[in-house]
Amino acid sequence: MASVSQSASLTNIAAYLKHTHACDEQTALKEAQEVMHNLVNMRQKGFITGWYFDEQGHLALLPSDAILKRIL
Repeated sequence: MASVSQSASLTNIAAYLKHTHACDEQTALKEAQEVMHNLVNMRQKGFITGWYFDEQGHLALLPSDAILKRIL
């Protein structure tokens, strides 16, 4: 799955937040925008290469090779 750059969209993240935190649509969208901003920021800094929802429905991050070398 290393080729994934962004398979969890803003809409998907908002729906996830709405469901898991029982918040309204507007709050979920606002929180999703912040999450998306942080994900893009981490990708731009080279910490991750992407993000996606895993088989259990959790938002997962794909660490960059540079980060994997540091933590392994």
